[in-house]
Amino acid sequence: MPQSTPLRSQPRTVVVLLGGPGSGKGTHGLALAAALGYRHLSSGEHLRDHIRRETPLGRRAQEAIQGGRLVSDDVVLELVRTMLSAGSEATGFVMDGYPRSQAQAMSLETLVSAANCVVTQTLYLAISDSEMMRRLSGRLTCRKCGRTCQEGTKGPVPGGSCDACGGELFRRADDEPTTIQRRIDVFHQMIEPLLQFYRASGRLTEVAAEGSVQKVSARVVAAARCSG
Repeated sequence: MPQSTPLRSQPRTVVVLLGGPGSGKGTHGLALAAALGYRHLSSGEHLRDHIRRETPLGRRAQEAIQGGRLVSDDVVLELVRTMLSAGSEATGFVMDGYPRSQAQAMSLETLVSAANCVVTQTLYLAISDSEMMRRLSGRLTCRKCGRTCQEGTKGPVPGGSCDACGGELFRRADDEPTTIQRRIDVFHQMIEPLLQFYRASGRLTEVAAEGSVQKVSARVVAAARCSG
């Protein structure tokens, strides 16, 4: 009697969240992951974690950063590979902070396939340049957990404490006003080919990302459920 062939497990879903600096990818990515029951993957947070723990991957990234260079694609790709492998129990993923270029998007297709995953949809958080500038100019980051919050007249201030973990709040060097415009310019150079890549495959949905956090998160979740 011939042996039956084992059934291959269903590929897990990957939702890619794109957006400019300050568009809220981390905040809305967490909300979307919670709504869908997926695991949230932030390449930025994971990279900072590797740097803090001084892993081989973190040391390679830190060398590039200290030398004033971008972290290379091969380092970031390896980081994403470790993120996916660490989430072997997850039914799906929401990925923010990666990819940032068309080349990275193409590499991601191969990587997720090897991990028995598939990128099913891409959500683009659309905000104006002036809104990016406003948000980044007032953004503070926790030294301990990496969470971000918005500085305000009655809100957190540099040197204050993080509401989530009590860590010290500071303004990152790339959130200083003198560097923000350059970040926005670089973003525009990189994002259009990336949007064209996902648009061509019918996996791109644009979400208006200005307004209250609650309203934007609701739009993101609704867009994911409608296009999923």
